[in-house]
Amino acid sequence: MALRGDAAAVWLSQETAPGVVNRWRGPALAGEARVNYGPFALGASLLEGRLDALGGAASRRDLVEGRVLVAARALPWLEVSLGPLVRAYVTDSTTERWVVWQGRARIDAPILTNRLASYIEGWRAFSSQVTLPPLSAGRVQGGEAGMVYRPPRGGSLWLRLAYRVDNALLGAGSETAEAVTFSVGIGR
Repeated sequence: MALRGDAAAVWLSQETAPGVVNRWRGPALAGEARVNYGPFALGASLLEGRLDALGGAASRRDLVEGRVLVAARALPWLEVSLGPLVRAYVTDSTTERWVVWQGRARIDAPILTNRLASYIEGWRAFSSQVTLPPLSAGRVQGGEAGMVYRPPRGGSLWLRLAYRVDNALLGAGSETAEAVTFSVGIGR
């Protein structure tokens, strides 16, 4: 079993028409739990944050994102996973909901024995649905890269620093979400 807590800085930009871009940014907190059984894992995560408008963007937004995954370690350095991601942007007047079924691949690479490692993860959606406007997003994909440090006398404690970017095509526009995350975890 593994547990993780995250503190993140999140940036969101939406291009609603050519040259019309709205931007938000703000802090977020997240948690994840995973249960491992041999090379397989089942996990769930939840992220919540408040994004403030920048420039000409519309009002503040609350961000809520949940994910469930089933993963398999195909090789010692490669993990593949499948599962849904559900995201909601909540304002005073509306809630925009996303449901994205995605496949992911993660490659782990040690830097200094077991103490310091890097990883890169990429994902792509198999299907997606967005409620405002009610349409399927076009291409939805993203990636994450980071480093994981395990202190010498930390037992199963570990620290992680990561950068993540998600991008979706929506009709004539697009949406890009970015985050820099610091995590503390326990377990493997």
